[in-house]
Amino acid sequence: MKKPIITIFTILLIATITSCNCAKDTSETTNDIATTFVNGDLMTNISADPNGNALVYPSGEASITAQVKVWAPDFTSPWHYHPYQCVAHIIQGELTVNFDTTASLDDKSPNKSTNVTKTFKAGEVFIGTSNTWHYSQNLGSEDLIFTTSWLAEKDAPIVVLADKE
Repeated sequence: MKKPIITIFTILLIATITSCNCAKDTSETTNDIATTFVNGDLMTNISADPNGNALVYPSGEASITAQVKVWAPDFTSPWHYHPYQCVAHIIQGELTVNFDTTASLDDKSPNKSTNVTKTFKAGEVFIGTSNTWHYSQNLGSEDLIFTTSWLAEKDAPIVVLADKE
């Protein structure tokens, strides 16, 4: 039986908020992250990813995976896709995602073409696009720091890589 949409969205939101240290009092803390957290909603009533695909839920037993990623300047991921959507929060820097919205998921060759590019900046939160080949980059001059919280099927992979050249 599927859980109500609000329950699963609430779980994703809680996982995203708890994956960053937003609740910590930073008034006496110094660090290299130039981001100041303020109380408020990160997302409200979002039902589609940045490419307009509707929010979907896994079948089977659900599980949550929360991650923190730190990518140095000039980092580029390989072509890949995610079978599930995530909630992503950019803490520092900019994330550039290059999509091939026409390639079949069965085509695991690395020979793909970018036809849509999206850039997300510090403070932005978005739903990561599922089932679309893409590669991601840090094109900035500082480390990119972001969190992802995946609602996926238990024991299923959250990423599928293209074959190596």
